Amino acid sequence: MRAASSLPFAAFIDFMEITYGYRSYRTDRGSSLTIGNFDGFHLGHQRILDTLVNASRASGTRSVLLSFQPHPLQLLAPDNAPRAITPPEEKIRLLGASRLEVLAVLDFDLALSRMTGEEFVREIVVGVFRAREVFVGSDFAFGYRRTGDVALLQKLGRELDFQVRICPQVVVRGSRVSSTRIRELIGAGRISSANRLLGRFFGLKGKVVPGRGLGRESLFPTLNLRPGDELIPRPGVYVTQATFAHQTHPAVTNVGWRPTVAGKNLTVETHLVDTSLDSPPGDLGLAFLHRLRDEKRFESLQQLRGQIARDCQRTRRFFRLFKRLGRPLAPAG
Repeated sequence: MRAASSLPFAAFIDFMEITYGYRSYRTDRGSSLTIGNFDGFHLGHQRILDTLVNASRASGTRSVLLSFQPHPLQLLAPDNAPRAITPPEEKIRLLGASRLEVLAVLDFDLALSRMTGEEFVREIVVGVFRAREVFVGSDFAFGYRRTGDVALLQKLGRELDFQVRICPQVVVRGSRVSSTRIRELIGAGRISSANRLLGRFFGLKGKVVPGRGLGRESLFPTLNLRPGDELIPRPGVYVTQATFAHQTHPAVTNVGWRPTVAGKNLTVETHLVDTSLDSPPGDLGLAFLHRLRDEKRFESLQQLRGQIARDCQRTRRFFRLFKRLGRPLAPAG
């Protein structure tokens, strides 16, 4: 089925077909496909999809991503299931922008989890999607108890008449690009390093919710983002770019517990630098550009206000530097 207009970011994904499950999938063409969650849609994912899309056009096949919902670990080991780097609707937007033709979201249930690697290839990869080429990384593993790997794919490819294309690992400044590594960097507050592996800025999106009013009364006015289930950066103060109403604004964002005012809950509070609002927006997007400092407790609100003023000044310098260098500040994709 063609991507429905009711989906978020529909304007970006009109080209891409989205199918949930695989039993109803029909095509009169073979496919060039890859398999995985593609959480974060980082530089490694982008290389695989770029290679896949170009190959599918050359061969006249359909470019297909077989993905899973929920993440397999949420079923197999819930306590170890990772938080998403990229919310589902944002991942759909990025995949659509890549010119992928088909996103097949497979329901990862007990039946699918018990399929061996060979069964998965025979019944789904070839049986349903009629694979002619399969694109994977060199360490790719799949199927029940990871019974499938590149060697099995190559063996089945010879038998079932499809080619296995191994995509080289992407390495940036000595770091192997992977979703796991990016989660580690974001969790450690190393946003600049995470952004390099993502190929764009890490971001959060959500609803703006009322705060306690202390910022507007005693400090600096803030927009309070309601954190979702996605990954949250390590507590601290960050240079960010805030987006709402189709406009972007330089901002300072504090992720943390607000120890100076005896906060009890994790908050994501954003002050717009040199921008005043008559009323807060309903939704807010944040791109995290650079980490300024750790969150800390101050002895008085006056000291905290002074520190926030210094954070704002550093943020202005950061944006001036980027402007002089001519670097884009909008998130990629």
